[in-house]
Amino acid sequence: MRTSIGRRLTLGASLALTVVLAAACVAPPTAPGPTVLPQPADRGKVAGAGVVASTGCTAPTTSAPPAGRSNVGIPWQGGTRHALVDVPGGASDAPRPVLVSLHPFSLTPEPWDNYSGMAAAATVRGYIVVTPLGSDPGPRWAVPGGLASEADDIGFVNALLDHIEDGTCVDRNREFAAGFSAGAAMAQALSCTLPWRLAAVAGSGGTNLTDLCPDSPGTDVLVLHGTADPIAPITGSNVIFAPPLDLPVSDVVATDAARAGCSPSPVTSQPVASVAVETYQGCTEQRRVQYWKMLGAGHTWAGAPNFIIELVGGPTNVDISATATVLDFFGAHSS
Repeated sequence: MRTSIGRRLTLGASLALTVVLAAACVAPPTAPGPTVLPQPADRGKVAGAGVVASTGCTAPTTSAPPAGRSNVGIPWQGGTRHALVDVPGGASDAPRPVLVSLHPFSLTPEPWDNYSGMAAAATVRGYIVVTPLGSDPGPRWAVPGGLASEADDIGFVNALLDHIEDGTCVDRNREFAAGFSAGAAMAQALSCTLPWRLAAVAGSGGTNLTDLCPDSPGTDVLVLHGTADPIAPITGSNVIFAPPLDLPVSDVVATDAARAGCSPSPVTSQPVASVAVETYQGCTEQRRVQYWKMLGAGHTWAGAPNFIIELVGGPTNVDISATATVLDFFGAHSS
């Protein structure tokens, strides 16, 4: 019981700190805009090839993480960066998909996973789930257009995926990233900077907390956002410590749709009364872009009600599960 309460308080404190930062009056420096990382010859997606096996399927160059949960450390920027890695049980010769699960600001991987239930749900579906720890101070994610930082978090995630590919049998055509709040900003930023690597990304409550990247190649993108989000408002952040400011979620989605070669006018459906889904049509290379507006929901992970988080973030949509929605979207990806 004490552990459960502590996790809730940690989550609530994370979100409360964001509100407190609104009182600051001096704009901090921000990071430069997104740049696509160069693609190595032996990495990345292979369009139209179906399953593409990684090095770890035939000649692993690093130690494979065992079934279940383990902690992996890799050298990065003169130190060691860490991540939880969850591997499905049971023998499998087939290359597995990989999901990078990205925590919100100031929340470490284990409490984030306890809140979202991502690792348990994804490993049942056969995913290797990688839940990295962000950089200090925070932990947070350094993203283009966010607060300036010496930490290269995007490079770290890229190197972490290299490590997983080299030691484990991975399908290079099915590498995904999903996150909440600052983690959503990181997922969106990864789609801008690693479009050649990530098949799809998903973000809830924070995709508008990083710069747009209209010139980056397209990826599949799923955006979820509560219309009553007080931390990362749907119309754009107004907190100087949560740049970029005044960027509406609708602009993020429209830019992602244009990157994916979709028609500019989406088709709207309503799977449940509390959710409106905008689906873009005619995208090139079978890409998909969807925007799930959670009507009246706050800065919360759908399907995971938590009293402490809701005190700061507002109500949780319990008509859908963000975790299941994200996994369903990734599972429908076509190589």
